Amino acid sequence: MSTGKHPRIHVELLPASVDIKNLRTFVREFCIGDSVLPEGADQVAMTTSELLENATKYASMQWAHYDMRLLDSHARVSVTNSVTAEQRETLISFIAEVGCGDALGAYTRCLERQSLQEQSQAGLARIRYEASAELTVSRTGNNICLLARIPIVRHPMSSSAPERT
Repeated sequence: MSTGKHPRIHVELLPASVDIKNLRTFVREFCIGDSVLPEGADQVAMTTSELLENATKYASMQWAHYDMRLLDSHARVSVTNSVTAEQRETLISFIAEVGCGDALGAYTRCLERQSLQEQSQAGLARIRYEASAELTVSRTGNNICLLARIPIVRHPMSSSAPERT
């Protein structure tokens, strides 16, 4: 990018489940407006939705902080929310499981388990497989942060994009 600044969206959601669909649509358009190819914009938007849905599932309080940054070669999407100790351990264990082996294999295992348990469990594996994302988790006190790093490609003419203020 010509400015050296990285476009960013930062939102606090109260309750966390409010307007996930609208934020997904906004994120996609924001990415396209910053010269990200539509396929990459779709992956960043899908990741936004999946991480926020996950935050509503594993939450001790109904709030979430969402942050998305468009860097030169990847998007960085993070969602932070408050969790109980049991939710934190479940999530950390699940991230470790999803991160093992190849991405398609992890996604397939989650889909198979989901069909047996009749409970959605494939969102994080979907992010890893479909968006080629790297997933990490960190914690601070009772808060947990899921971070996805998604490769993006920009239009070839993106260096001539108008400067953002």
